Amino acid sequence: MTTFHEVAVVGGGPAGAFAAWHLARAGVGVALIDPQSTDIAAGQPEHRAQTRLEGLGDRVAHLLAAKGLARALEAATDPVRRSVRWAGLAQSANRERLVDRHLFDALLRHEAVAAGAVFHRDRLAGASVLARREGVRLSLAGGITLHARLMIDARGRQARAGRRLMGPQTLSIAGFVTGGRAASAPGDAAGSDEAAAHVEATPQGWVWDVTHPRLGRWVQISIDAGDLRGAGQAGLAARFRRFLSQEQFEGRCEAGQYEGCVIDGPLRARNCGLVLSAGSLTPPVIPIGDAAVAIDPLSGHGQFWALSSALSALPIVAQLLDDRQDESGLVRRFFEDRVVGTFWRQARVGRDFYRLERDLAVHPYWAARVGWPDAAPSHPPVAASRLERRVVVEAGRLCEREVLVTPMDPDGVAFIAGIAVGDLVRAGSAGEGVTLRPEAARAPHPAIGWLESRGLSPASNEITTSTRSTTTRETA
Repeated sequence: MTTFHEVAVVGGGPAGAFAAWHLARAGVGVALIDPQSTDIAAGQPEHRAQTRLEGLGDRVAHLLAAKGLARALEAATDPVRRSVRWAGLAQSANRERLVDRHLFDALLRHEAVAAGAVFHRDRLAGASVLARREGVRLSLAGGITLHARLMIDARGRQARAGRRLMGPQTLSIAGFVTGGRAASAPGDAAGSDEAAAHVEATPQGWVWDVTHPRLGRWVQISIDAGDLRGAGQAGLAARFRRFLSQEQFEGRCEAGQYEGCVIDGPLRARNCGLVLSAGSLTPPVIPIGDAAVAIDPLSGHGQFWALSSALSALPIVAQLLDDRQDESGLVRRFFEDRVVGTFWRQARVGRDFYRLERDLAVHPYWAARVGWPDAAPSHPPVAASRLERRVVVEAGRLCEREVLVTPMDPDGVAFIAGIAVGDLVRAGSAGEGVTLRPEAARAPHPAIGWLESRGLSPASNEITTSTRSTTTRETA
């Protein structure tokens, strides 16, 4: 049996399901392929064996609500207090939701199918690019063959990749536990019947410990990927216990004996270090989410990156459906700058966060991370405002426009109050200085006010032009 689609999305996690939902809503013929179902029944015994808890920030919740996907938040709790012990500081100012990933993913797949995506509950057995890159032939394990003009690869870290770029790799081991005392920052009094989350640095790595009256207690440790001895559940349990027997955990889990904390069900292990798997784009395959850049969970941006990278795929799909060979080069430049830029920014931000733990820097886990990838600043300073030409998204398509880069906006701004920057500002003679275009006088006050807030007026801030082709930083 062979079916034909404009786009085939392989992988039904947040990135793949969100992309399929968007494409189906836009009228694109899309197939979504994933071995898991769209079953959204909650509370069944088998679901607990598949449950993996993660944190979900306000940006993701707001994005889903704005897109009309608030139902996916049924898999998440209300915001809970999060305490932190890091770099000698203890605070409880932040909040996050706890999300059941098994249910969350199923809800997003369910919404994609409701929007019109054709769902195949199956595994990809093989994929081959057709002659002249005119499409992809996908063979599913169940015997179905699909032909698609484009393939979105959303299989996460399992996606095939060429040369991967990665730093020190982290292994997370997580599972439900019972007993012990809920972790908290000094001065807090979180009880086992109170919903709370806790992050803490230790000599061996760091831990995320969450407690919820309905979900139970979930503990996730993050260690160096090479710091695991033994195999199977026995090896994971031994390493889990060794981590929680560190001296600083006394009183929460019985040191050494682990009598106060009992592992309740199977432990789950996964690699979770930062990895660049797709530094370039080769149509007709478009990697998104972790298949492009796998985010370190320490960043707290994994879910947001999954959804925002799915959004970035939409103009790429639209462009390639019209310009299959990307003769303009806009797709390649947009993809590479966004993906590679995300990787290096996350690498340097993570390095700076690890460096805050000066007292632990002598331990192997921390020593391996405080110097990688380099000494460059995570956000290079902008000495003076300037105009650059970059690939941006406008009306759902890719185009090249002038972007204004300022010390306050180092990632660049292409539109101000809905008006293209190039329609408001121009470089002065010989590329020096800046003047407002005559049309700017008729611009809405918010646009003029924004420019003035950056100190940009006919007599201020020198702006120089550049042809560096990078994307503006987009928020989903």
